[in-house]
Amino acid sequence: MKEFKIGDKVIVKKKFWKIKSNIYALDGMRKLAGRTLEVVFVNSNGDVRTKQDDSNDNTSWYWDKNWVELYTEPSKEITWETLKWKDVLVDYDGRERMVLGVLNDLVDVSCTDNFKMAYANFHKQELQNDGYTIKQATPTPETPITIEIGGIKYNKDEVENALKDLKAQG
Repeated sequence: MKEFKIGDKVIVKKKFWKIKSNIYALDGMRKLAGRTLEVVFVNSNGDVRTKQDDSNDNTSWYWDKNWVELYTEPSKEITWETLKWKDVLVDYDGRERMVLGVLNDLVDVSCTDNFKMAYANFHKQELQNDGYTIKQATPTPETPITIEIGGIKYNKDEVENALKDLKAQG
């Protein structure tokens, strides 16, 4: 049995209203089919209540647990199946070549010393057999935003409260 938690992201199933339930599917709910929503309440039987959408109002919907499924973030990892233009391949000596194009299993790669110059076409399996690997992009760390108010530094989530406190102090 699926177990949802408050804060989970769920996807409303397409044509969910055709799945038998004691809950009546309203027209407003049908418009949300295929959307990703956030769980705000979980009933003891597993049914969930979600925020309507990503708006900031308090509208919510009550869903049968079989009408929604847990949303999982798609993988950002580059694989031989998802290889595309501007991805970088690394050979057995650590030299890099940029992918200039992909057509089915055919990969056009650049020279190692010049990403703007074409080198050759290879089959994906040929590149793998020759020891090529895919260079994964390294995520850039998020720089925290801080604001200084009255000589004190606040992060972006604390600013509103800091301004209220200053206003209350006069």
